[in-house]
Amino acid sequence: MSIQRIFDNNARSHDRPGERTDSADPHAQAIHSTAKQIEIQCLLKGGYPRDFSHVFETIDKLRRLDPKGFHQDLKAVNDELHKQGILPGLEIVEDDRPEDLKHHAHGYSVVAEDKQNPRRNHTIVSTTHGAPHEPKGLRDDYGRMLDGTYNGWNQSVEGGGGAHGGFDRHAVGGHVPVGARKELIDKALELAGVPVTPENEKAVNTIVTRESSWNPNITNNWDINAKRGHPSTGLMQTIPSTFQQYALPRFDKNIHDPLSNLIAGIRYAEARYRGHGRSGVANVARRQGGY
Repeated sequence: MSIQRIFDNNARSHDRPGERTDSADPHAQAIHSTAKQIEIQCLLKGGYPRDFSHVFETIDKLRRLDPKGFHQDLKAVNDELHKQGILPGLEIVEDDRPEDLKHHAHGYSVVAEDKQNPRRNHTIVSTTHGAPHEPKGLRDDYGRMLDGTYNGWNQSVEGGGGAHGGFDRHAVGGHVPVGARKELIDKALELAGVPVTPENEKAVNTIVTRESSWNPNITNNWDINAKRGHPSTGLMQTIPSTFQQYALPRFDKNIHDPLSNLIAGIRYAEARYRGHGRSGVANVARRQGGY
């Protein structure tokens, strides 16, 4: 029996006193207990915690009970929480990154509904991942944009207070300012070794607009990559392993940093799609389904 059916059966049986329930099932009990613990943690903090670290620890304990079935178990926990009116509009998701797996650990994030996002994607507002130090070279690059008034690093969930289980209240609806976009594209093309031409500028803008609507913290929590625990994320929707493979030194610390994500995505597009006399990004922009 699926976990969702167990919850449905339990709900029905509670409405009919005296009938037997599935509460004796240890697996179902573990999931219900996990949801209940999170419910208590949230209620103690006024409904919306500003520190999700305890929530992530509770979820990780559940994962150890049945690693292979964890994706479905996590969905059941989210469903149970929503039935109880806990964390409305939010969802706990798997978010493994290479640094986690290297240490035999797992990562998690909390994502929020965001009507401005394309393709039913959500925005990350909290994550188990740390707040890496912004490299000086990257900070200098931002210092030359919009007369030094824009720093994309601070727009990332990791740089905006959402690291280590914190909560980034500015992430939802947050987009790279229109005035900074051309400068970001030109710098990313230059660093990626791709000619800065009107065609390539337009191609990158097309890809980013289609993939993320210029929201640096957007993440896909429904496709095959998400089900495997490493969702596509950031401006160009790269999975963490692709980001690590194609990011450049000093631009490899933060997948949600706008400039870092652009560079990795452009370099990936060049490696995989360049041909027919066009750049990789130009070919990707022409594709119906993206890349």
